[in-house]
Amino acid sequence: MKGLSCYERLEEEHAITVGVFDGVHLGHQYLLKKLIESAQRRGLKSCVLSFYPHPSKVLSPGQQPCELTDPLERAERILRLGIDRVVFINFDREFSRIRAEDFLKHVLFERLRCRYLLVGYDWRFGYRGEGEVELAKEMGQRLGFEVETAEPFYKNGHIISSTYIRRLLHSGRLEEASEYLGENYWVKRKVVRGSGRGSSLGYPTANLGHSENLCLKEGVYAVRVNKQFLGVANYGFRPTFDGKTKVLEVHILDFEGNLRGERLKVEFLSFLREEKKFSSKDELIKQIERDIAIVKEKFGR
Repeated sequence: MKGLSCYERLEEEHAITVGVFDGVHLGHQYLLKKLIESAQRRGLKSCVLSFYPHPSKVLSPGQQPCELTDPLERAERILRLGIDRVVFINFDREFSRIRAEDFLKHVLFERLRCRYLLVGYDWRFGYRGEGEVELAKEMGQRLGFEVETAEPFYKNGHIISSTYIRRLLHSGRLEEASEYLGENYWVKRKVVRGSGRGSSLGYPTANLGHSENLCLKEGVYAVRVNKQFLGVANYGFRPTFDGKTKVLEVHILDFEGNLRGERLKVEFLSFLREEKKFSSKDELIKQIERDIAIVKEKFGR
């Protein structure tokens, strides 16, 4: 991926876990903290092996899930926990056909120098999910790496999963999603050129690129931008202007300046209302004013 280093082979020996880790929720964090502890006891570096795009996009395009995090957001969350390295594999048709034993030997053992592997109790890998934990343990004994499994992580009676968090966000249940993420949901995306309609209304917006597949309910949100500015964000098709694709656009309160090309961190604080088609610009402007007033009253210092 552009801007990221490409490795033919890692130099140091590693303790590794494997997965998509979309969202890096509390269940993921439990696994990653266990990995760090295990790596330290063995004198190894800790490494997360992830995939991009999501395997479902290649294997079942019609069933591709929405995206909680892009690779850079995912890596930031993982590294913040104390993991030494995050490695992404480009998951394409060719890689999807790798046999389970080849994945263990050539990718994990030889290229990533895995000496300890930590995976979930139901981990599957390789072509059509042919590999399972017992095969990994057998191969590990032959090649020279240890394999351990981690049990699922429960909270409030739920096994925490990216699928469950996606469902919460799609329903606008931000507070519940935040409880399972361990923090408010946020994205960090680059500001791209927009249509300029916000400025024409008197409320300029920053349009965030690559936001058409976010796991958010379409509507208006109270947000915090770059940890310091309050804002009002709209995610959806902008029905008043007959938009054709979903986009995330943010009006930042008490801010002036050009943010084009900057990566903004947008933290979602509360779902305010669903998207609505207004009969006129004046009606839309009045609603924007009400949205801003609610954000200031609820979250202003």
